[in-house]
Amino acid sequence: MLKLYLLSFLAFLAACSKEHNTNNLDNLADGDCQYKVNGELITIKNIGLAAGEYSGFAKWSQGTSTPYSAYVFTAQKGVHKISFAIVSDSLRLRNYTLPQLLNYDARIDYNGTTSVTNWTGDYLSINITSYSNSLISGNFTAKLSPLPNGGYLDSSQKGTTVITEGLFKNIRCSY
Repeated sequence: MLKLYLLSFLAFLAACSKEHNTNNLDNLADGDCQYKVNGELITIKNIGLAAGEYSGFAKWSQGTSTPYSAYVFTAQKGVHKISFAIVSDSLRLRNYTLPQLLNYDARIDYNGTTSVTNWTGDYLSINITSYSNSLISGNFTAKLSPLPNGGYLDSSQKGTTVITEGLFKNIRCSY
């Protein structure tokens, strides 16, 4: 009986670890990102701007055209686009949580709708896990609010765009 219990427990652990590995940076190619929007998986490969499928970070330095230094991430595949800014002069391995500080610090275009951090309770949480040789990796989650086509905010839609299991691997940063 103990052996049966132990074997069942080991089988359960093996199944859990296989499921866990599907949300792992090892499964992504360098330069790619993926995330789920309200449960639907979006994968963006870094093929190139001309192909309409790309990803990248750019460091904006504080100056006359921007009031703060930031690392800006953008990834796009056709009509699906995600972008966010990590306001920092020096990116570190840590978690960055962006509440509603500056409108549109985080933006996602999904199925013809743009969602942003605009209402209290909206957020983007980014965990930088690697930053070396101009390559950045990490994961993210978010709760955003859609902008209606007319552009007026609708409080009944607040926080309805939920991003989970976001990953990006070895995304090149331009300086």
